[in-house]
Amino acid sequence: MNSLPQIFFKNSLSLQDKTLFGYKKNGNWEHLSWKKTSELVQRLSYALHQIGVRKNDKVSIIADNSYKWCVIDLATISLGAITVPGYTTSNEEELLYLLSHSDTSIIFINSKLISNIEKILPKLENIRYVISIEEIKDTEKLKFKNKFYTFKELLKIGSGNNYKQAFIIQNIDKIKKDDVACIIYTSGTSSKPKGVMLTHESILSNILGANEFIKEIKVKNHKFLSIIPLSHAYEHTAGFFLPIYIGAEIYFNTNRDQIVNDLLTVKPTLMTAVPRLYEVLYKKINSQLFNKNKITQNIFFKAIELGSKRFNNFDLSLKEKIQDYFLEHIVRKKFQKKFGGNLQAFISGGAALNKNIGLFFQSLGINILQGYGQTECSPLISCNPINSIKIDTVGLAIKGLEVKLSKKKEIIVRGKSIMKGYWKDTQSTNSVIIDGWLHTGDLGEIDKDGYLKISGRINEMIVNSGGENIAPVPIENLLLSYDEIEQAMVYGQNKPFLIAIIIPNETLINSKLDKKDYLRNDFQNIINDVNKKLSQTKKIRKFFLSYEPFSIENNQLTPTLKMKRQVIISFYKDKIDELYKKSFFPRL
Repeated sequence: MNSLPQIFFKNSLSLQDKTLFGYKKNGNWEHLSWKKTSELVQRLSYALHQIGVRKNDKVSIIADNSYKWCVIDLATISLGAITVPGYTTSNEEELLYLLSHSDTSIIFINSKLISNIEKILPKLENIRYVISIEEIKDTEKLKFKNKFYTFKELLKIGSGNNYKQAFIIQNIDKIKKDDVACIIYTSGTSSKPKGVMLTHESILSNILGANEFIKEIKVKNHKFLSIIPLSHAYEHTAGFFLPIYIGAEIYFNTNRDQIVNDLLTVKPTLMTAVPRLYEVLYKKINSQLFNKNKITQNIFFKAIELGSKRFNNFDLSLKEKIQDYFLEHIVRKKFQKKFGGNLQAFISGGAALNKNIGLFFQSLGINILQGYGQTECSPLISCNPINSIKIDTVGLAIKGLEVKLSKKKEIIVRGKSIMKGYWKDTQSTNSVIIDGWLHTGDLGEIDKDGYLKISGRINEMIVNSGGENIAPVPIENLLLSYDEIEQAMVYGQNKPFLIAIIIPNETLINSKLDKKDYLRNDFQNIINDVNKKLSQTKKIRKFFLSYEPFSIENNQLTPTLKMKRQVIISFYKDKIDELYKKSFFPRL
């Protein structure tokens, strides 16, 4: 197989009437078969060709997850054209940069973004057509009505007898392994986003490597629940093309508040998500437990305690074995049913997973497989195998990739999954790919069993005034393990000590606001507790509380929920300076 469309159409022929996509319409689940999806892809591909899309043209998709997103992607790459995914949360400046820098000629968008596109379109000379995924009214009022279609209107161009399967096959046969399939822009935590060129071969190679881990999960028919935006390389490969490759079903969650309900109704076998989601689930469960009586709480905690012992291969006494047997049925089985009952594993990637949160789910019978990757590597680099999980690592390198450490302990990677390069940026490409090895920018360790552990990101390392290097993420994860803390960032660049910016968990805190000095004393106790686990240079000496969460809206988080550290530091500059000037904690 040379290309991604070849895999899709091959499976479409054999799976025909089986469900490929599940999506909600008016609150109810609808299903789309492989056969129907194949027809839509062929019609849309022909329609795109009719409006001028040719090999290597750029087609941008700035839309929420849906089966239409996937159809557009497949239709585009079936022509040998290139998909450029974008985030619906992007502001006008970010959209302008993405569309201009990528040389996009066709844009597919959600109707809610039409006004944003209308404002920036005069600055985008390359744009030939804008296509709304949803139907809209009053198209005559659009300033760019001559360049506008709806998804439904475009499909009509490729409907009836207008398209021929031979046309699609002919185009697919022309696709080469090293042709670019997509340009995915990095999140840009510290600089302008870079366009990562991923070829058909790089994504295919990554899928094959990832599938070695999926094979260990002995399930005949997999169901995936898709939550992360498809614009993210992680979901694009692991949540879309990997399920396509193994013939799985994909269900789309379109409302974060409905995740638990969707887990119950869809009953997925696998779900990919970023650690932030697992943190939210963990804190939601603990918040609900907080309102239960003491007996219920103690039974739940006992299940966690004994489950943790089992996971860590500690011997249980006869009494504990008996307790564990009953807890398996009265706690863990019920807990697993809340996630649908068929869930084989959560797969975590995109950022570091808090070890305590991973152990929490493992102790209650939900496998959580932490992996590691980068957009530049299509993106998976390593993953924990389900039968041999090491919760504080990111697992073993996937098949087909070589992973080693440089002399400076930087993780470097070589293999077919590596990107072709950065779009329009040869200098940056040459600075990260040296002698065929991709330099990830991450520091790591490899244990005696070959498991990879991330120490920190080179450009996030704090160098204090004493010249010592401190990784902030492990300290932040310790803070986040407390239910009272929703978000946290540690700072101390060129400073004599570390400070922390803490965003409290408002739901939990509001129930205790009647207690005098609760906030200051309670959070100081948490800091004291965390500091007991840290060396002198890593201890948090001061902190302040903020009630404005880091978010995409205030530009303090990327669309993939990573902190923009420099933006946060600039925003809180005065408060940070105050902590370093004074010898006492500022009063709230």
